[in-house]
Amino acid sequence: MQKLSELLKNSKGEPPKRNLVIIGVNPIIEEMTSDPELFYDMLVCSENDTPPQLKITIIYESDDENFNQSLFYDKERSKNKIEFDKLQFLKTRLIGGQGKSEKIKGFINSVLACFPKTMNNQDKVEDVKSRLKLFEDNRGHKANLILIDDVIWFSITTLDVPTLDMYKKITQDSDAALYRQFSDYVDNLLNLNKITGEVEGNIFLSKKGDELIQLYDNYSCPRGIAPRKAFYSTDFQRYSIWAFIFNRKGELLLHKRSDITVDNRSLWDKSAGGHVDLTDSSTMITAKRELIEEMFLPQAEYTKHVSANPVDIIDFGEWNMNKREEKYFIDSFNGLSERDWIAFRATDYEDDKKREKLIPLTIRRKSPRIMHIKDRDKQGKVIKLPDGKPKEHIETWYTRFISDVFLFIAPERSIDNDSQMNRSLKAAEIAGAATEHRLISIDNLIKEIETNPYQFTDDLVYMCSEKKRILVEFSEAIKFIFKK
Repeated sequence: MQKLSELLKNSKGEPPKRNLVIIGVNPIIEEMTSDPELFYDMLVCSENDTPPQLKITIIYESDDENFNQSLFYDKERSKNKIEFDKLQFLKTRLIGGQGKSEKIKGFINSVLACFPKTMNNQDKVEDVKSRLKLFEDNRGHKANLILIDDVIWFSITTLDVPTLDMYKKITQDSDAALYRQFSDYVDNLLNLNKITGEVEGNIFLSKKGDELIQLYDNYSCPRGIAPRKAFYSTDFQRYSIWAFIFNRKGELLLHKRSDITVDNRSLWDKSAGGHVDLTDSSTMITAKRELIEEMFLPQAEYTKHVSANPVDIIDFGEWNMNKREEKYFIDSFNGLSERDWIAFRATDYEDDKKREKLIPLTIRRKSPRIMHIKDRDKQGKVIKLPDGKPKEHIETWYTRFISDVFLFIAPERSIDNDSQMNRSLKAAEIAGAATEHRLISIDNLIKEIETNPYQFTDDLVYMCSEKKRILVEFSEAIKFIFKK
């Protein structure tokens, strides 16, 4: 049986000097995680004080890839079938634990732990840490590859998890065409910064803790999972929710986006919104979660009339005044406690001309995002202004989304006026989720957007121009029902 240390040699028979890239870890993950000293020795220069140039990049399988592999292995024919739960445990040993398994320190920390504790090695530790990167491949890799400077080892996965003995070695001399294909594939995944040479990772690679979102094609079919950074594209879509929160006077709550966020910085936006989580069973669940998370209700000081419990957000179904008498709403709302929120799924006419049939409102469209991009010098360093802030320029990127729209009525005395609003949402502003909040009537909002649309996000402009009937109707119904 070939050992991993014997395989990780370049064409000169030496350990890698420039690059070690591992794509697909399942065949070697047990050897990797049980022998961090092997990688420590490669990364740390023991012969002189000059920091080594070796960069190690490890691209591991996603949860979906592990699940699919575990299903594909044939129980009768596979000699080394690995169950999904074991693959997931080995993955945790690689990337480090979280939650109940947070004490599992992971591969990078295991490598760093190899430094002698009696020495002051902080600079070397940071240097090694900067040259050792882990990424998750959310597209599914095409082959298991190990690149050692100018040598590539490869294997494929069929009915068995490959072992080290199943890897095949190629160089530019032995098979130039195949070597070039694999080399280009590696370059595409690594996505090296053209200025600094740093590994940034393909848009479909993610790091531990990155937000992962279900990806849909442009026919609204689910096609996999991708990190949030991949969605500034019009080749596919993401599913999200828009939430419009009203007080009992029929005023709409707006928030101004953070002045440090990457996109749509400092623009006035809808009350709340966000992507559908992979574990959300419905977009109503998403809407309730976003209402709590984005308004920071659990941390708010003013909690007497504001609940952070999803159970206190009462789902009244689809908003349809044609099917329910106003008396029905009044009677239903009278039975609520002072902490209860009221939630509706917005509806719209299936045919705007006929105006006969109302259906749940789902918005599908391409939307611009105003991006703030940091300027860099020829060495790749961020250019600073005299006040110390980074110099930036603005670009417009486009994204496609599918968004279900929800309408909320806040509990009485929670955001009925500016004073209550500020007390309720102070924590959100301190935490940087928003720079400011405001209450506004729909009439005044529409006028402001018509006067200066560039102060508002494209989502809000669209809603107040193309779907304003919905907001007007809901606001007027609230004022009538609660007689404000």
